[in-house]
Amino acid sequence: MFGKMKWLTLALAGMLAALPVAAGVPDKKANGDHHEVALLGIGGQNRTWGGFGGGALQANLPVWKYLDIQTGLQGLSAGVMTGLLQLQPILPLKKGELFADVTSYYGGFYKYGIHECLLAGSIGWRNAHFSVQAGLSVRWIMDGGQSSPIVEPVDPFYRIAYRVKESDAPWNLTAGVANYSRYQVERAMQPIFFLEGSYRLGQHLSLMGEVYIKPVGMFHLVASWYGFSAGIGLRYRFGL
Repeated sequence: MFGKMKWLTLALAGMLAALPVAAGVPDKKANGDHHEVALLGIGGQNRTWGGFGGGALQANLPVWKYLDIQTGLQGLSAGVMTGLLQLQPILPLKKGELFADVTSYYGGFYKYGIHECLLAGSIGWRNAHFSVQAGLSVRWIMDGGQSSPIVEPVDPFYRIAYRVKESDAPWNLTAGVANYSRYQVERAMQPIFFLEGSYRLGQHLSLMGEVYIKPVGMFHLVASWYGFSAGIGLRYRFGL
């Protein structure tokens, strides 16, 4: 029990400490001018948990012109708490920008007595509309019945997305495919298709929504594997 609490305390402390200082979304360019905080309600269904609901707290506070730090924390009624923390150094180019990505992920599945941590490194390129990144990840799984963590082999880590408008537009839609989102990281052969959108309600306030789908039987032999989740909430934008 002490071992579980130690891992949980360290993971949550790191992610919560990051919330007041920095965060973002994968397609955002860190310009140092605009910062955001958001609160979302989330619901969904999958084969393992059945129907579930919950909420998420996330922020978008670029700390430097060439460094974006992304984070969020989610709690679900299925007895799950997850979080993602990303550091993205940025190198501007004549066309778009090159970026590196270091991602740390924590998942606590309390119903099953399992905790997992993942560390990934990747590189990518993006412009006003298109984004692509690829890299490798390694995962540690802490099971209550095991005296030491289980280490999974290195696995690919990727994301491809297209955004309809530039970041400052009154409304926007982003669609793509990846094996991770802010609150989940899957194996390479388990893609997540996503659609994210926003609509500006005023100078500082926006309505935002997101849908994530894991389709049935894609890229592997488990035909019953699927899942979806959707979230809607408000985002407050401000300058420092």
